[in-house]
Amino acid sequence: MKTMIFIFVLATAVFAQEIIEISVKGISDKQNDGAQQDRLEAILDAKRQACEKAGLTIESKTTVENFEVVYDFVETQAATVLLPGFQLIEIGYVQDGTYQVVLSGKIKAMAEGEKMSSKEMRYAKSLRDRGKNAECESILIKYIDSKEKDVPEELKEEAFYYFIKWGYAFNLADEVSKFTAYYPESKQAPILESFAAFAVNPLYVHKKTYQSDAGKWQKTELKHNDITFTKKIRCAADTILLKAFNGKDQTILLDFILYSDEQEKTNAAYKIILSYYDGNLKQSGNSGEIKLVEDWFRLFQSGVSMTFQHSSSGVQFKVFRLKGLMISGDVPVGKGPFEQSLQFEIYQKSF
Repeated sequence: MKTMIFIFVLATAVFAQEIIEISVKGISDKQNDGAQQDRLEAILDAKRQACEKAGLTIESKTTVENFEVVYDFVETQAATVLLPGFQLIEIGYVQDGTYQVVLSGKIKAMAEGEKMSSKEMRYAKSLRDRGKNAECESILIKYIDSKEKDVPEELKEEAFYYFIKWGYAFNLADEVSKFTAYYPESKQAPILESFAAFAVNPLYVHKKTYQSDAGKWQKTELKHNDITFTKKIRCAADTILLKAFNGKDQTILLDFILYSDEQEKTNAAYKIILSYYDGNLKQSGNSGEIKLVEDWFRLFQSGVSMTFQHSSSGVQFKVFRLKGLMISGDVPVGKGPFEQSLQFEIYQKSF
């Protein structure tokens, strides 16, 4: 029997609640697993729909995980939105072989409290959506710092909020403290405070040592300045799964490759490639085209050996952004030609 794993996100700091009435039909799959099991599948489907109507983000994928674990998890989440007095009406088996139920009652829906009210902020967002971050940031700062009397306080507050939300704040904690001091009654203040508390910790810490052998080196031809690298070895092809502030999973693909030119005085280099699947950012290659985020190529210190050592004063793999994230770490350090250590942390900078 195939079951579904559901990932739910309830961002209570971001949303205001309202009560709405719902009626949803839950349907089991068409595999006949017995009346008791089919009934539970239909109830699971109905309560999943109720959660979606309440504004919870639900992602699902087919898996062979234990059904009882999944069912208990859905029950727990549904209990947060379903109000007492809801009804579950049994329809039973229908002509197509599925078991069906109807769930009706009231739920606590999450009405999003964030609306872009000004044309200036809509224009700033359009710039950001097109990758024109410098222009977007400039507009936001213009209104945040404006001394002009015809610039309303509401516009200044909105610009300040998006300045932080979109990741332009260099020191997040300081800017959030300033925002809450300037606008203590703002409905956005709890959101920013929640995000600041979340973002202080890394989403992911990468600290691994990769080992390989001489037989895995491959021929290549890569020209860099006056050096032609003739062989390479892929030390790692890792999939990094992150849980972002909004609760959604985000997948980053990491490739870590070494290069050598096989000369008497060996030149060695490394490349770190970060990418993600376009679309839903799932692990499956069927989820969309792979989009390149960063292609980081650096020379190690050249020398007569294959130790891949680099100068301690060399350029570090420091602070670059990808889709609202920031990576901070060090260049790889080698303990020989076939052992490399790579360490970095990933933080969320915007939401």
